Amino acid sequence: MQKSTLAILVPTYNELENVELLLRAIAAVQVVHQNWNFHVYVIDDSSPDGTGVYVEQLAVELNRFGYQVQLLTRKKKEGLGKAYIFGFNYALNDQVVRPDFVMQMDADLSHDPKYLNNFVAALEADAQVVFGARYIPGGGCPNWSWHRKLLSSGGNHYARFMLGSKIHDYTGGFNAYSASVLRAVALDQLDSVGYGFLIDLKFQVLKQRPRIVEIPIQFIDRQHGKSKMPLNTIFQNFFLVLKIKFAA
Repeated sequence: MQKSTLAILVPTYNELENVELLLRAIAAVQVVHQNWNFHVYVIDDSSPDGTGVYVEQLAVELNRFGYQVQLLTRKKKEGLGKAYIFGFNYALNDQVVRPDFVMQMDADLSHDPKYLNNFVAALEADAQVVFGARYIPGGGCPNWSWHRKLLSSGGNHYARFMLGSKIHDYTGGFNAYSASVLRAVALDQLDSVGYGFLIDLKFQVLKQRPRIVEIPIQFIDRQHGKSKMPLNTIFQNFFLVLKIKFAA
Protein backbone atom coordinates (compact mmCIF):
# COMPACT_ATOMS: atom_id res chain seq x y z
CA MET A 1 0.00 0.00 0.00
CA GLN A 2 1.31 3.44 -0.96
CA LYS A 3 1.87 5.72 2.00
CA SER A 4 0.09 9.04 2.36
CA THR A 5 2.06 12.03 3.57
CA LEU A 6 0.70 14.50 6.12
CA ALA A 7 2.58 17.78 6.48
CA ILE A 8 1.97 19.32 9.90
CA LEU A 9 2.63 23.06 10.18
CA VAL A 10 3.50 24.26 13.69
CA PRO A 11 4.21 28.01 14.03
CA THR A 12 6.35 28.83 17.07
CA TYR A 13 7.52 31.85 18.98
CA ASN A 14 9.08 31.23 22.40
CA GLU A 15 7.71 27.69 22.75
CA LEU A 16 10.79 26.13 24.35
CA GLU A 17 8.73 24.68 27.19
CA ASN A 18 6.21 22.98 24.89
CA VAL A 19 7.86 21.99 21.64
CA GLU A 20 9.60 18.82 22.83
CA LEU A 21 6.42 17.40 24.39
CA LEU A 22 4.53 18.18 21.20
CA LEU A 23 7.02 16.65 18.78
CA ARG A 24 7.39 13.49 20.84
CA ALA A 25 3.61 13.11 21.12
CA ILE A 26 3.15 13.50 17.35
CA ALA A 27 5.90 10.92 16.79
CA ALA A 28 4.08 8.47 19.05
CA VAL A 29 0.88 8.86 17.05
CA GLN A 30 2.69 8.18 13.78
CA VAL A 31 3.88 4.84 15.09
CA VAL A 32 0.24 3.71 15.11
CA HIS A 33 -0.21 4.74 11.47
CA GLN A 34 2.52 2.95 9.60
CA ASN A 35 0.87 3.66 6.24
CA TRP A 36 1.37 7.39 6.81
CA ASN A 37 4.40 9.66 6.69
CA PHE A 38 4.26 12.59 9.11
CA HIS A 39 6.47 15.56 8.18
CA VAL A 40 6.40 18.32 10.80
CA TYR A 41 7.44 21.79 9.66
CA VAL A 42 8.21 23.93 12.71
CA ILE A 43 7.90 27.54 11.50
CA ASP A 44 9.88 29.57 14.02
CA ASP A 45 9.93 33.36 13.98
CA SER A 46 13.48 33.55 15.37
CA SER A 47 12.38 32.90 18.95
CA PRO A 48 14.73 34.60 21.42
CA ASP A 49 14.27 31.71 23.88
CA GLY A 50 16.09 29.30 21.54
CA THR A 51 13.07 27.31 20.33
CA GLY A 52 14.54 26.97 16.84
CA VAL A 53 17.90 25.72 18.01
CA TYR A 54 16.23 23.16 20.25
CA VAL A 55 14.01 21.94 17.41
CA GLU A 56 17.09 21.26 15.31
CA GLN A 57 18.57 19.24 18.17
CA LEU A 58 15.35 17.27 18.60
CA ALA A 59 15.18 16.56 14.87
CA VAL A 60 18.51 14.76 15.02
CA GLU A 61 17.10 12.44 17.68
CA LEU A 62 13.52 12.04 16.45
CA ASN A 63 13.84 11.83 12.67
CA ARG A 64 13.29 8.33 11.30
CA PHE A 65 11.51 6.57 8.48
CA GLY A 66 7.93 7.79 8.50
CA TYR A 67 8.52 10.75 10.82
CA GLN A 68 10.52 13.87 10.06
CA VAL A 69 10.90 17.22 11.81
CA GLN A 70 12.14 20.19 9.80
CA LEU A 71 12.82 23.70 11.08
CA LEU A 72 11.82 26.67 8.92
CA THR A 73 13.19 29.92 10.36
CA ARG A 74 11.71 33.33 9.58
CA LYS A 75 13.62 36.49 10.38
CA LYS A 76 11.06 38.17 12.61
CA LYS A 77 7.71 37.76 14.33
CA GLU A 78 4.93 38.73 11.93
CA GLY A 79 1.94 36.89 13.33
CA LEU A 80 0.08 33.65 12.87
CA GLY A 81 -1.38 34.35 9.45
CA LYS A 82 1.87 35.20 7.72
CA ALA A 83 3.59 32.24 9.36
CA TYR A 84 0.93 29.88 8.02
CA ILE A 85 0.94 31.40 4.53
CA PHE A 86 4.72 30.95 4.46
CA GLY A 87 4.35 27.35 5.69
CA PHE A 88 1.58 26.44 3.25
CA ASN A 89 3.55 27.76 0.30
CA TYR A 90 6.71 26.00 1.43
CA ALA A 91 5.00 22.64 1.99
CA LEU A 92 3.00 22.72 -1.25
CA ASN A 93 6.17 23.42 -3.23
CA ASP A 94 8.39 20.93 -1.39
CA GLN A 95 9.38 18.52 -4.15
CA VAL A 96 11.01 16.16 -1.67
CA VAL A 97 8.13 15.75 0.80
CA ARG A 98 5.24 16.16 -1.70
CA PRO A 99 2.47 16.14 0.94
CA ASP A 100 -0.98 14.76 0.19
CA PHE A 101 -2.48 16.70 3.10
CA VAL A 102 -1.41 19.75 5.09
CA MET A 103 -2.41 20.35 8.72
CA GLN A 104 -2.44 23.35 11.03
CA MET A 105 -1.59 22.77 14.68
CA ASP A 106 -0.72 24.97 17.66
CA ALA A 107 2.62 24.50 19.38
CA ASP A 108 1.39 25.04 22.94
CA LEU A 109 -0.37 21.64 23.37
CA SER A 110 -3.83 23.24 23.31
CA HIS A 111 -4.37 20.96 20.31
CA ASP A 112 -3.96 17.48 21.78
CA PRO A 113 -1.94 15.25 19.43
CA LYS A 114 -4.24 12.32 20.29
CA TYR A 115 -6.80 13.85 17.90
CA LEU A 116 -4.44 13.17 15.01
CA ASN A 117 -5.87 9.64 15.07
CA ASN A 118 -9.32 11.07 14.30
CA PHE A 119 -7.97 13.30 11.57
CA VAL A 120 -6.20 10.38 9.89
CA ALA A 121 -9.34 8.23 10.12
CA ALA A 122 -11.42 10.95 8.44
CA LEU A 123 -8.86 11.47 5.68
CA GLU A 124 -8.67 7.74 5.07
CA ALA A 125 -12.47 7.76 4.74
CA ASP A 126 -12.10 10.17 1.78
CA ALA A 127 -12.52 13.56 3.47
CA GLN A 128 -10.74 16.38 1.68
CA VAL A 129 -10.92 18.77 4.62
CA VAL A 130 -11.12 17.98 8.33
CA PHE A 131 -11.90 20.70 10.86
CA GLY A 132 -11.32 20.25 14.58
CA ALA A 133 -14.41 21.84 16.11
CA ARG A 134 -15.08 23.07 19.63
CA TYR A 135 -18.73 23.90 19.00
CA ILE A 136 -20.18 20.50 18.13
CA PRO A 137 -21.19 17.71 20.54
CA GLY A 138 -18.09 16.36 22.24
CA GLY A 139 -16.10 19.54 21.69
CA GLY A 140 -15.41 22.36 24.08
CA CYS A 141 -13.00 24.61 25.97
CA PRO A 142 -13.22 23.23 29.51
CA ASN A 143 -10.79 25.55 31.26
CA TRP A 144 -11.92 28.82 29.72
CA SER A 145 -13.66 31.49 31.76
CA TRP A 146 -17.35 32.05 31.07
CA HIS A 147 -16.74 35.43 29.43
CA ARG A 148 -14.08 34.03 27.10
CA LYS A 149 -16.45 31.22 26.11
CA LEU A 150 -19.17 33.79 25.49
CA LEU A 151 -16.94 35.96 23.29
CA SER A 152 -15.62 33.01 21.29
CA SER A 153 -18.99 31.33 20.85
CA GLY A 154 -20.62 34.64 19.96
CA GLY A 155 -17.91 35.38 17.42
CA ASN A 156 -18.42 32.01 15.79
CA HIS A 157 -22.20 32.43 15.64
CA TYR A 158 -21.66 35.82 14.03
CA ALA A 159 -19.25 34.36 11.44
CA ARG A 160 -21.68 31.54 10.67
CA PHE A 161 -24.56 33.97 10.25
CA MET A 162 -22.59 36.24 7.91
CA LEU A 163 -20.52 33.70 5.97
CA GLY A 164 -22.67 30.56 6.01
CA SER A 165 -23.32 27.82 8.54
CA LYS A 166 -21.74 24.84 6.80
CA ILE A 167 -19.15 24.59 9.58
CA HIS A 168 -19.31 25.27 13.31
CA ASP A 169 -15.86 26.62 14.23
CA TYR A 170 -14.54 29.39 12.00
CA THR A 171 -11.74 30.44 14.36
CA GLY A 172 -10.41 27.02 15.33
CA GLY A 173 -6.82 26.38 14.27
CA PHE A 174 -6.65 22.57 14.29
CA ASN A 175 -7.42 21.62 10.68
CA ALA A 176 -6.27 19.43 7.80
CA TYR A 177 -6.63 20.10 4.09
CA SER A 178 -5.89 18.09 0.99
CA ALA A 179 -3.05 19.64 -0.99
CA SER A 180 -5.31 19.93 -4.03
CA VAL A 181 -7.86 22.02 -2.12
CA LEU A 182 -5.19 24.38 -0.80
CA ARG A 183 -3.70 24.83 -4.28
CA ALA A 184 -7.08 26.14 -5.45
CA VAL A 185 -6.96 28.94 -2.84
CA ALA A 186 -5.09 32.20 -3.50
CA LEU A 187 -3.11 31.87 -0.27
CA ASP A 188 -1.07 35.04 -0.72
CA GLN A 189 -4.28 37.09 -0.98
CA LEU A 190 -5.70 35.93 2.35
CA ASP A 191 -6.07 38.37 5.21
CA SER A 192 -3.06 37.62 7.36
CA VAL A 193 -3.89 39.60 10.49
CA GLY A 194 -4.13 37.44 13.62
CA TYR A 195 -6.78 34.77 13.97
CA GLY A 196 -8.83 36.43 11.25
CA PHE A 197 -6.60 34.48 8.89
CA LEU A 198 -8.34 31.28 9.99
CA ILE A 199 -11.76 32.72 9.16
CA ASP A 200 -10.65 33.91 5.73
CA LEU A 201 -8.92 30.62 4.91
CA LYS A 202 -11.96 28.54 5.82
CA PHE A 203 -14.28 30.78 3.85
CA GLN A 204 -12.10 30.48 0.74
CA VAL A 205 -11.78 26.71 1.21
CA LEU A 206 -15.56 26.34 1.47
CA LYS A 207 -15.88 27.96 -1.95
CA GLN A 208 -14.17 24.88 -3.42
CA ARG A 209 -17.03 22.69 -2.13
CA PRO A 210 -14.72 20.00 -0.73
CA ARG A 211 -15.81 16.92 1.20
CA ILE A 212 -15.70 18.17 4.79
CA VAL A 213 -15.71 16.34 8.11
CA GLU A 214 -15.82 18.05 11.50
CA ILE A 215 -14.41 16.20 14.48
CA PRO A 216 -15.01 17.30 18.09
CA ILE A 217 -11.98 18.52 20.02
CA GLN A 218 -11.45 19.72 23.56
CA PHE A 219 -9.31 22.84 23.44
CA ILE A 220 -7.08 23.09 26.52
CA ASP A 221 -5.33 26.38 27.30
CA ARG A 222 -1.56 26.33 27.38
CA GLN A 223 0.12 25.18 30.57
CA HIS A 224 3.49 26.79 29.82
CA GLY A 225 4.35 30.19 28.39
CA LYS A 226 2.14 33.17 27.67
CA SER A 227 -0.82 33.47 25.34
CA LYS A 228 -0.05 35.50 22.21
CA MET A 229 -3.64 36.48 21.32
CA PRO A 230 -3.96 40.30 21.24
CA LEU A 231 -6.85 41.81 23.18
CA ASN A 232 -8.24 43.51 20.06
CA THR A 233 -8.57 40.24 18.13
CA ILE A 234 -12.35 39.99 18.60
CA PHE A 235 -12.91 43.51 17.23
CA GLN A 236 -10.58 42.95 14.27
CA ASN A 237 -12.42 39.77 13.37
CA PHE A 238 -15.80 41.53 13.54
CA PHE A 239 -14.78 43.92 10.76
CA LEU A 240 -12.88 41.21 8.86
CA VAL A 241 -16.04 39.11 8.57
CA LEU A 242 -17.83 42.09 7.01
CA LYS A 243 -14.92 42.60 4.63
CA ILE A 244 -14.94 38.94 3.56
CA LYS A 245 -18.72 38.88 3.19
CA PHE A 246 -18.93 41.91 0.91
CA ALA A 247 -15.83 40.98 -1.11
CA ALA A 248 -17.28 37.54 -1.98
